[in-house]
Amino acid sequence: MKYLFATIFASLFFTSPSWGEPKEKPVNVPGAQSFLQKYPKADTNGDGILTAAEKRAHSEQQAIDLLGGGYTYRQMMMPMRDGVKLATGIFTPDGPADAKYSTVLCRSAYSIWSAALFDTRKFANQNLVYICQDLRGDGESEGRGTVDLGSFDNEIDDGYDTIDWIAQQPWSDGKVAIIGQSGHGFCAYMAYLAKHPNLVAADTNISGGNAHLYWTYHNGVKREMHYRWMPQRGVPFPAWPKPGIEVLDRPAYAATVQQASVDNDAVFIAKTGWYDIFAESALDYFESFAEQGHVFIQVDASGHGAMRGKRFPPRPVPAEWTLPTAVAALADADALRAQKSRMVYYLMGDTDDPQAPGNCYKSTDVWPVPHTPTPYYLHADGGLSTTAPTAEKASLTYQYDPRNPVPSVGGDVFIHQGVGPKDQRELADRTDILRFVSEPLAEPLEITGKVIAQLYVSSDVPDTTFTAKLIDIYPDGHQAVVRDSIIMARYHQGFGKQVPMQPGQVYPLTMDMWSTALVVNKGHRLAVHISSSNNPKYEVHPNTFQPVTSYETSPIANQQVHFSAEHPTHLILPVVQP
Repeated sequence: MKYLFATIFASLFFTSPSWGEPKEKPVNVPGAQSFLQKYPKADTNGDGILTAAEKRAHSEQQAIDLLGGGYTYRQMMMPMRDGVKLATGIFTPDGPADAKYSTVLCRSAYSIWSAALFDTRKFANQNLVYICQDLRGDGESEGRGTVDLGSFDNEIDDGYDTIDWIAQQPWSDGKVAIIGQSGHGFCAYMAYLAKHPNLVAADTNISGGNAHLYWTYHNGVKREMHYRWMPQRGVPFPAWPKPGIEVLDRPAYAATVQQASVDNDAVFIAKTGWYDIFAESALDYFESFAEQGHVFIQVDASGHGAMRGKRFPPRPVPAEWTLPTAVAALADADALRAQKSRMVYYLMGDTDDPQAPGNCYKSTDVWPVPHTPTPYYLHADGGLSTTAPTAEKASLTYQYDPRNPVPSVGGDVFIHQGVGPKDQRELADRTDILRFVSEPLAEPLEITGKVIAQLYVSSDVPDTTFTAKLIDIYPDGHQAVVRDSIIMARYHQGFGKQVPMQPGQVYPLTMDMWSTALVVNKGHRLAVHISSSNNPKYEVHPNTFQPVTSYETSPIANQQVHFSAEHPTHLILPVVQP
């Protein structure tokens, strides 16, 4: 009965006119149609219009039902240290007035109600306070214009302040866990860096931390597909000017990570996939924080959405390796803190051969795992081998036209672009791709760890981009992309310095292609593709050093890649010995 009264009261409060004024026609809230398709009963009066009051009342009751019932909801504006107030929803168990509860917190870029309905069923009947919060500048929160989209660093302080407020409430037992997936999850990643003494656990899934390193840029190049996500945070998508230039203070971020790695008692839990758009963030956290213990990572043969291309066979994670949960951490954090850090990862393999090595889960307490960095050299005749070139001069050229970029085909992209080891043969007619192929492998080859491309390049434009792809070619011809990456030529002296290219001069470019775990089966061939675009995954570079506002006057770049003894372009693969 109290929920019915609340619904009626909310409807009157939000939709009734002041006395003496003409009645206004109710209007749909943003996203009403998709919401009503999923929850048709939210339209309580059946008029086809979803009002703000109807959406709130329905979401509130649904969240309470997911929590198992017996909860009371209230909403308030929580102050941060700079005076900005964040819209915060609080679901409290209907217990004794003096009862103390642990808290699960979900801070979200997708609204309070998205957070309230996100994964609430996991916490049903657990006698926990569940809190959901709009980030600054989002939803009903204040602070537009104060969001640090360059790094998400403001989420460190906002996460700390939110946890601090919770710990001071009379109903709090002082234990807080922060959770999140994808657009919810970066808040948990960043709150872990805050190192609040009352944070017991950060539990995340397919998400990442620092914006420039894992969301919006890669090797200094804008990940344009991620910028198209920004309007969901109320941020206009800045299509121009191009090229976008990274503004991250990398040394400052490194110092933040270092500080967070000292005496951090919070349990960190993260789940990702080798084709997830944020995968390297979980790996970097494991590398930075695992030594202190209580860091638990799982990497699956998955991506940010349903996989396309070759399908890796599903395998169960051994029971003793399953990830702990936020609830387990709140119940007995000391038991988890006493455990050694663990990373469980799916070692991918040949998807066509049931007897092939790989396609199983492995566990490690160190990352990277022991391996031998092995150069695979690209040769001017299109070969790829571990034999270094000996020619005094050797190179290949292609033309890059920004008005005709190479389409993105698989890899770690958003779901609507086709995630996973898709077949690169659909790009076979492109003349702006250099292709290099090894001989068939005589034995299986395991590569587990970070892949690095070392390019030696020239161009007749002052700035441009170069891309690289590592590909597993099956005996049936399928060219499954394993890793791909990009870098801007202006960073040939490092990311802290931007220097234009001079025509005819050879420049080294070191490209971090992120990590993988794969056994390339015998009879397969390795391939590497070099080009200059991968659209829409990465921003299409206009071949200019100074930013421009269109491609109308963009020159066609004549790109040259070198394969001589002095300039041996190669990939460094993390080869694990059998």
